[in-house]
Amino acid sequence: MPATELAVTLDWRGGAAVLAVAGEIDLVSAPEFGEVVDVVLARGPEKLVVDLREVTFFCSAGLQVLAAAHRKLAERALCVVSDSPVTSGPLRTTGLDTWIGVHPTVDEALR
Repeated sequence: MPATELAVTLDWRGGAAVLAVAGEIDLVSAPEFGEVVDVVLARGPEKLVVDLREVTFFCSAGLQVLAAAHRKLAERALCVVSDSPVTSGPLRTTGLDTWIGVHPTVDEALR
């Protein structure tokens, strides 16, 4: 079985880091996703926006990465962009959406 392909791009918008993720976030790729998030957080963004609109699979390991990032950032400094039940469903089911803002677009998440 081939390794999961995970594509991540980082764009700075002022003091906000926008991390766009594409592919599957599963048990194989979640550690890589976590490392990327940690590297971005080490650069001290005022806000981290994680764009999950191109994610095709999202499991609890991905939720754990987001929960850890939330703990490292100030209140409401982590936002997720999702327009799909693949990613927004697990956030709602676990209640993480009560701590992490979920928005349909990057521009809305940056407001």
